[in-house]
Amino acid sequence: MQITTTRFGNINVKEDSIIYMDDVMLGFEHCTSYVLLQDSPDTVFKWMQAIDDPTVAFLVINPNDFFPDYEVELTDEQAKSLELSNPHDSVMFTTVTLDRESTKATTNLVGPIVLNVQTMHASQIVLQDDRYTTKQTIWERSQSSTDRELVKAA
Repeated sequence: MQITTTRFGNINVKEDSIIYMDDVMLGFEHCTSYVLLQDSPDTVFKWMQAIDDPTVAFLVINPNDFFPDYEVELTDEQAKSLELSNPHDSVMFTTVTLDRESTKATTNLVGPIVLNVQTMHASQIVLQDDRYTTKQTIWERSQSSTDRELVKAA
């Protein structure tokens, strides 16, 4: 299947790689299907490109790549909705925001996207957990003129 995107142009996607959002992304109710794209195999960053709207794409990460202790406990209802009986059948993503003015990147740990890799159905879960924030720093560029390296904030 071929889709048109504003960011990546026309791309071919396999039907079995389409992610169907059961609970849509907040603010993007018109987008119900996505595909994951990766610029190169050695990066932890991926794009979650909407199929329904060529202008919508979210930069996402697996939060455990930056926060190994990050955990999401699904309610029985959420697990049932995603048809998840085995936690190993799921993968998690969080959206990333790049702030050019403050030279840092943050991720939304309060609203992870949980994907059942067996069914390719996903939901954005809203956590009620004070340990997490919607703007958790994952890295920032040093402001020192002699030290311009990226600092991982995990």
